Amino acid sequence: MKFNFKSIFSTKKESNNSIVDNDAEYDKYVDFYYTSLINSIVLFSLSLAQLEELIEPTFDPLFELESEIDYAFTPVIFETIFRNNKIDISLKQELQDFKKQVDDIPVELWEWKLLSSHQVWSDIRKNAGLLLDKLGVVNRKYNTKYLTIYDTEGNVVLKKEK
Repeated sequence: MKFNFKSIFSTKKESNNSIVDNDAEYDKYVDFYYTSLINSIVLFSLSLAQLEELIEPTFDPLFELESEIDYAFTPVIFETIFRNNKIDISLKQELQDFKKQVDDIPVELWEWKLLSSHQVWSDIRKNAGLLLDKLGVVNRKYNTKYLTIYDTEGNVVLKKEK
């Protein structure tokens, strides 16, 4: 059997270049990814009263609690944050443990009224606060730097400057 080693090796080289190019593309948006991760943890650190202050027609804190953390912990986004040294690698496992803790919240506890009264939510809030302290995040405000608001037809109503 005859092998074309040049073909095999050049494909591998192109594949590595493709990975590097892909990383570079994600690296352009690392500040956005970092902001998303911090925002997700900030939301989990807030009390029910603080979450209620965020309610607007275009911002549902309960929806944001669920969706922001899933986006921020998407593997390629999460890894980009660490590859670019936005967060010290020593905190990676703690962040993953926090995500698991959130993922383990039973469906029946994702109720607005339970956010202030159930022990699971109290534990999450406490752990989120501790994580933010370890990350050096002093401000517990939701960062709207990358906020874009759309109307019901999908038109941009408000876009914050980057």
